[in-house]
Formats: sequence, C-alpha cells, structure tokens
Amino acid sequence: VKVLHGTPEFMAPEVVAFEPVSFSTDMWSVGVICYILLSGESPFQGDTDMETLSNVTAAQWDFEEETFSEISQQAKDFISQLLQKNPRRRLPSAGALLHPWLQQPQPSSPKVLSKERIRQFLARRKWQVPGGMREMRGWLWLKDSVPILFSQKTGKAVLALKRLT
Repeated sequence: VKVLHGTPEFMAPEVVAFEPVSFSTDMWSVGVICYILLSGESPFQGDTDMETLSNVTAAQWDFEEETFSEISQQAKDFISQLLQKNPRRRLPSAGALLHPWLQQPQPSSPKVLSKERIRQFLARRKWQVPGGMREMRGWLWLKDSVPILFSQKTGKAVLALKRLT
C-alpha cells in the first residue's frame, strides 16, 4: 500500500517518498508523538509544510540537551528505536510494549512536564505558514524524494512522476 496523507511532521519518511507503508510506519508516528509529549517540541517541524517534509525525509534529529536533560535514558532509547529512517530497523509494536521504559512501574511522584512548551508547540502549529505544498503551483518537490502533483480539488496526491534514488 502506498499513501500520501497525514500531518507532515507525523508522516514517516516512506510516506513522504511515496513508498510502501506497513505497521512500522505507524510506529514512526508513535516516536514523534512521544518526542513531542516529553519535550513540547517537534523533532521535524519546519517553518512551512514543505520544510517539515524535507526534515522528515532527511530523518535527522537529536535530543536537545536543554529540553531533554531531565528525560530518562530509557525514554530517549524508546524514541530513538522508533525514529529510525529504515522501517525494518524500527521497534515493532510488540517490542515497544515490552520496552523497559514502558515496563517500569509508575513513579510515586510523576515528573510534571512543562505545559508552556506544549502551548508553544500548539501555537506554532496553529499559526504555521500553510501552503508549503501549494507554493509550487500544485507540485511538491522534496530533497531526495518523489515529485508529486497535488490535485487542486482534493488535495490528494494524484501522480508520482519519477522516483529519485
């Protein structure tokens, strides 16, 4: 199955590249969600959808020291195993459920995460410049990816012209 639907920063690289998807595609999104919930920041968010998709395609991210200084090594390991560019290297759902971070008992005094960072993230998403895809007159070109023609009526990908390797 090949698709090109979703919120750009949660899309896996194989979705952006219009390659086959699998259950591991969803595990990528779980990694992005965990990253955001623990930090209040997106690992791939750009100033436009186009820039965000380019960041996802590159699959380069890190744990910023200031943001992740109080986050456990197990939590970071969990995210790292999910945000693997190669879908075959990603932690599968069964493995994720058995990961030490999810298996540890709930702490007696849970850490309170910064709500301000989450608010900033949501505000940035709300006011993010839309149209990163439309600026190119219906064409979406991503670095090292597939040029896609988007239908003006439906917003869905209707034609993949050429695969770049």
